[in-house]
Amino acid sequence: MNALKARRKDLGLSQLEVDDKAGLQDGYCGKLEAWDRDSGRRLGPVSLDLLLDTYGVGLVLFETRPPAERPEHDPSQLLLSLEGGGMRRHHDGEFVRLPGRNRRRKAKEEAAAAEAAAAEFLLEIREAAE
Repeated sequence: MNALKARRKDLGLSQLEVDDKAGLQDGYCGKLEAWDRDSGRRLGPVSLDLLLDTYGVGLVLFETRPPAERPEHDPSQLLLSLEGGGMRRHHDGEFVRLPGRNRRRKAKEEAAAAEAAAAEFLLEIREAAE
């Protein structure tokens, strides 16, 4: 959009003049040039075509560099095997839970049970003291 704004200024056109020549709504060129603001608009295929015609320019696409080759990964070369030891997945209904999450949940349950047992033990001591 910066290049189109620069072209508009090179031609000495105001935003309203561009709107008039391109057949856009009044103020639309300003909204396109302020695309990064809340009130701005994004350049679409229709408005791009109208602006290019108004500015007397065309759009040329060319590849600047060849796309990087993507290496194919060999599953046998994984650093961590998902088959053995602590990485084995356990299925619980529709969810897949890893052992670490289960251990944390079990530890919380054990802590809650130990707290309940301690409270019950204190209650027995108080009752015996009375």
